[in-house]
Amino acid sequence: MKNLISVFHYHKTKNTNKTGGGKVQVQLVLDARSPVIDKIKEDMEQTGIRILRIGEEKYRETITVIMIGHVVNTDIRDTVSRIDETGIAEVTDMSLSMPEINEPTSAAITINAVGKHELKKVVALLKEITKEKDLLLVLPIELE
Repeated sequence: MKNLISVFHYHKTKNTNKTGGGKVQVQLVLDARSPVIDKIKEDMEQTGIRILRIGEEKYRETITVIMIGHVVNTDIRDTVSRIDETGIAEVTDMSLSMPEINEPTSAAITINAVGKHELKKVVALLKEITKEKDLLLVLPIELE
């Protein structure tokens, strides 16, 4: 392979569709010229791997949101996992401010999404999560 940038695989999640027969959905991000990608595609298909999409940028939209409250105590890993498991977005950066152990914290979270429509879905999910966890969600003005 030319330049393998990243590999994402989804398994054992509620929101991810598995293909039949115990196969797992895998996403490869490559940086290569068209003839190389064509050869990789051909080789993969010959081994029975189904190719869903080629030549698209996965994430085109980015936002940064702020969550305020007991962000860490309400399991920030769960929040990140629920976003990442959507398959349409992922958390790419996070910054925490933790003034004192039992005091509210804040987190600035950067999320990349496939497109504007998918970004709106993730914002709706974030609203559900923050309501469930009794956190304040601060969104960019254009998304409120």
